[in-house]
Amino acid sequence: MSDLFPIDLPNQILLVMGEHAATPWMLTLAARLSLHHSVRVLDAGNRFNVYPVARAIRLQHHNPYAALQRIRLSRAFTCYQVDTLLKEWQGTDPILLVFDLLATFYDESVDLAESQRLLLLVLARLNRLSQTMPVIVSTRLPATICAERMVLFDLLKEHAGEIRYELHGEVIPSAVQLSLLPKEV
Repeated sequence: MSDLFPIDLPNQILLVMGEHAATPWMLTLAARLSLHHSVRVLDAGNRFNVYPVARAIRLQHHNPYAALQRIRLSRAFTCYQVDTLLKEWQGTDPILLVFDLLATFYDESVDLAESQRLLLLVLARLNRLSQTMPVIVSTRLPATICAERMVLFDLLKEHAGEIRYELHGEVIPSAVQLSLLPKEV
């Protein structure tokens, strides 16, 4: 597990699955990448929290202000907004992190067929972006109460690149998390 991602992130969709959509790991990844690159974050599950990101940057003895300015955050509160944000994004940042992609698609107020249609559009957009940059997507399983939405999870897994990771448990110690990330990206 010491090489969760290779030194050079490949241009493909990398899928990270875990409890709470692997949020602690994704936050640490955002912090690590922002040390040297601009990073686009699309938060589809309202999971991006700047405080742990700043703390992880400080642990690396870097100025959090400069690194945080390299993170461009967009939040989507519906699956329609996820689609719109990806459609309008110009792809100018070298790396895209998508937090909890399926959260808004699991919303039962949107018909399952409509959620599937929108997810296929979003996956096509992510696939196009992944031709020119790494796209790291986190997700989680649907809640038991909406088990029929498992088809959405399966669609995402089918469209991800070959590299898929499953993080078990919420807590990964920060020292270990940082060793999982590339030193130079």
